Amino acid sequence: MKKALIAGLLVVILVAGWVVVAVPFDGAEEAARCGAIKADAPVKASVEITIQAPPDKVWGLLTDVQGWPRWYAAITDTAVAGPVQTGTEFSWKMGGNSIHSKFGLVTPTAVLAWSGKALGAKAVHVWKLQPLAENRTLVHVDESMDGVLLQAFYSSQKLKEGDQAWLDALKVAAER
Repeated sequence: MKKALIAGLLVVILVAGWVVVAVPFDGAEEAARCGAIKADAPVKASVEITIQAPPDKVWGLLTDVQGWPRWYAAITDTAVAGPVQTGTEFSWKMGGNSIHSKFGLVTPTAVLAWSGKALGAKAVHVWKLQPLAENRTLVHVDESMDGVLLQAFYSSQKLKEGDQAWLDALKVAAER
């Protein structure tokens, strides 16, 4: 009973005008289904960027998993097991590491969240798109990672830098 009550709690944090929902769940998949990162993960990052393109164009790039390597060179060997919808699994390589992921929440042109596993680490990645005036889009990314000894070789700062590089590449691709 106590565990069920704890698992149902949400932690809401206000970061730069965004409501960041963090879920203290044991599993990354559960957090992704809520469109949230793991509150208790030792490695977390939040980044955002304004893109001079409408949300549907940005969404199209984000949801074309097999197209990621065309605009972000750090990603290779992508494969998707079906349409981009909740529960669809996909795999990809980033920095030489194979990552096995599953979409947890898909709200077209607004929220894309997935969980993933690689080398004993579990991650939750949440992308939020907000339409702005003049056909612009604010893209906010929250990510959390946890795993045995993860902090010994991977920091929140390194995660933030990687997420920012991904956002920078998305901006270039969307603004073409």
